[in-house]
Amino acid sequence: MPQTLSVCIIGGGIGGLSTAIAMQQAGFNVSLYERVGAIKEVGAGISLWPNAVKVLYKLGFKTTLDAIASIGDGGIRASDGRWLAHSHSATIEKMCGAPLVVLHRAELLDMLYKAVDPQVIHLNAECTGFEQTADGVTVRFRDGSTAQADVVIGADGIRSAVRTQMFGTQTPCYSGYTAWRGVAPVKIDAAGFEMFGRGQRFGVASLSQGRTYWFATKNAPAGESDSSAGRKADVLALFKGWADPVERLIQATEEPAILRNDIVDLPPLTQWSMGRVTLIGDAAHAMTPNMGQGACQAIEDALSITTCLQQQSDPVTALQTYQAQRIARTTAIVNRSLLIGQIGQVSNPILVTLRNLLLRITPESATLRQLAPVITYEVPTV
Repeated sequence: MPQTLSVCIIGGGIGGLSTAIAMQQAGFNVSLYERVGAIKEVGAGISLWPNAVKVLYKLGFKTTLDAIASIGDGGIRASDGRWLAHSHSATIEKMCGAPLVVLHRAELLDMLYKAVDPQVIHLNAECTGFEQTADGVTVRFRDGSTAQADVVIGADGIRSAVRTQMFGTQTPCYSGYTAWRGVAPVKIDAAGFEMFGRGQRFGVASLSQGRTYWFATKNAPAGESDSSAGRKADVLALFKGWADPVERLIQATEEPAILRNDIVDLPPLTQWSMGRVTLIGDAAHAMTPNMGQGACQAIEDALSITTCLQQQSDPVTALQTYQAQRIARTTAIVNRSLLIGQIGQVSNPILVTLRNLLLRITPESATLRQLAPVITYEVPTV
């Protein structure tokens, strides 16, 4: 592939920035377009499993990532605090060749943003469509401007304009539960864990600077509004009586900083590419957060597509190869993540008891064997 290949990336999230970095390092002529006026993230944490960590290490981020991320043991607990299952960071790292880490999404995004040549980033540039010929692609923007490239990559999220033009409008599928997220200025003893209740879950993860990321879920109708008592009061009422540090973390979080979103995904596509245009990340395979793999798979996409464009002389063939390498893996993870969420959100008392019993009697080694196909990843080499 000639190193003068021009690539236009639509979307400046984790996937888009990771792709820009990988393609810069490959010597491609990269341009990145983001519809909003600043590349930033709201306050929440993110877990990166070894499959994504290995890619970021390959891209040169080991020192930076290790400095801002937390590593430690975790597991699953019942709402009264009893441990149901343990996971040990040393075991995961030995099996996968890299650790499981947790960090603030804003810090991850900032790390990636600073690694992209600022001259290639274009803000306030909302993509409205594209036209392609045998020789290239023209991208249109809301302000009437255009951009030309040999290849266009839609990294523009679950409501992707690029995907919509390629495959039509897809309505996100509601999972049946809503979620709150926050970051509390509180340090906890454990690295992280998730607590299972009846139709509710609560998860925590230690961040740098003495902070703790938390999330909470409950089964609810789609689009349900906060009560008149307010979002913070609602979450406190839902998780009243749960083991420490649940109420303590909610109480310590400023109400305006508590986010709420219904949990959705998209039906998996059977193809991502058309000619010189393809998709990555949520635009290609939006998934529920139950396996912590949304950003991880976008980061894998970034290196995979870059490697394919380096190895193939024809961009169209390269994008088809990328699709063939990635689509079965991500489709399986979309479906598995949805199933894990359904198990976690069980509300029937008998099923809750059975779920918790199975968690208690399943050895960590068996759990890791089941996870291995997802969290292990052979980093491609050129």
